[in-house]
Amino acid sequence: MERSGKGLSIAGLVLGIVAIVFAWFYMINIVALISGIIGIVCAAKGNKMAVAAGAPTGLGTAGMVLSIIGLILAAIGFLSCTLCVACAAASSGVSSLF
Repeated sequence: MERSGKGLSIAGLVLGIVAIVFAWFYMINIVALISGIIGIVCAAKGNKMAVAAGAPTGLGTAGMVLSIIGLILAAIGFLSCTLCVACAAASSGVSSLF
């Protein structure tokens, strides 16, 4: 049985799509961070296996790109929402958070 890495590439692609979709929702974007990281790993392993088998690497590349975009969007969303909540708490006089 030939191991072309197609399954890992598809998993990376799906996880990249999930990361992009979940990056837009507050309190769910942590799922996008996790799926983006796992998607990058799956896509990289899928690409490596595809190159070794001489198979096309388009799915792995697309999964890598989508996972990176989803990870960046989720990180920006997570940091900005956390900063906004911290500033709101600081301006309201709630000091138990810090």
